[in-house]
Amino acid sequence: MIVLTLLSLSLFSEERTTYVYSKSVEGRESKTTWIVEEKDEIWLIEGESEEGKTLVVASPTQINTQSYSYHAKKSSDYYSIQREGATLVATRSENGSRMERFFSLGRDFWVQEFDFSFKPFILSGNSDFKFSIVDPEKLNLHKMIATKRGIDRTEVNGKYHAALRVKVTLRGFKSMFWHADLWYDQESGDLLKYEADKGPNTPTSIITLFSKQFSK
Repeated sequence: MIVLTLLSLSLFSEERTTYVYSKSVEGRESKTTWIVEEKDEIWLIEGESEEGKTLVVASPTQINTQSYSYHAKKSSDYYSIQREGATLVATRSENGSRMERFFSLGRDFWVQEFDFSFKPFILSGNSDFKFSIVDPEKLNLHKMIATKRGIDRTEVNGKYHAALRVKVTLRGFKSMFWHADLWYDQESGDLLKYEADKGPNTPTSIITLFSKQFSK
């Protein structure tokens, strides 16, 4: 845990970093642009796609997410998750109906997205990482574990990388019901590729890093 916290201090410089990720689901293609910057001693991670906008706020001295929100562009639907100490307050509004739930984290980490929040783990010497995540559609809390699976040669946008492969599953016997495979750059900790479905009889989503740019 100490190693992860110390590494998080130097993950992002004061420059703005823009990432573009491509997503493919049964031949349907889309892109999401993420802008990561440190501002007023917090990390701001902003994402935008054709469907909506996402804002993640994190602490530069902790791995844990501090807040996560998503707003749809074509409707007033949204969901947000706020951390209040060891409690998560999750709110979802859909078609005018609002739902709110509270979750106790205890001493668990909270990670809501895998694109950037895993960097401290990827760059550490730890072999696994336990955390919690909220299902934004049903507002359920799930206990998860990420495990390093070694170096794997994977193809991203026509180029092959010797990437660190990570497997994410539910904890305990639930691990047989869902998993995700992720590949990260060993030096930067950037997510290169993600493959997973949303459950039984659902299509596989493949997300790949399309581009990365630095700016002042």
